[in-house]
Amino acid sequence: MLMLGTMMIPSQVTLIPQYVLFFNLKLINTYVPLTIGSWLGGGAFMIFLLRQFIMSIPRDLDEAALMDGASPIRILWGVLLPLMKPALTTVAILQFLGDWNEFFGPFIYLNKVDLFTAAVGLRFFQNIPLESRDPRDHLLMAAAAIMTVPVITLFAGAQRYFIQGVVLSGLKI
Repeated sequence: MLMLGTMMIPSQVTLIPQYVLFFNLKLINTYVPLTIGSWLGGGAFMIFLLRQFIMSIPRDLDEAALMDGASPIRILWGVLLPLMKPALTTVAILQFLGDWNEFFGPFIYLNKVDLFTAAVGLRFFQNIPLESRDPRDHLLMAAAAIMTVPVITLFAGAQRYFIQGVVLSGLKI
């Protein structure tokens, strides 16, 4: 319940304490504040999604592997992880989409232009003054179209596992 309760807290509420923490650790203008959340579980939704998927795997498979003499690590690597491939792919796709489209975090933690992510870079390009008054909307649209290429490529490559993971976990899309 506590883990799911954290989903109700908006990220803006914890922004100042997180910024102070990362500032004191001298991690501003690095990618660490943007990636550390993904490496520590990806948030309550991803943990809950994986938990629900694992609960749907029959316990008999664990017991059968244990009877065959497999260690708990061997059961994890040899039995559970192959069965969890659809759920792990779904989590990877959802986490990548969330991080790729993230604007607020990079906007706060990154101040150097050469560190900007694609979303912040588009916004920066939109606001830089040009010497000429030529329209640049066509350049913005081209950059936005190019920004979708990794997302489309990832989804096309993992579509089978993503759909299977969504169906097996009971998540509605």
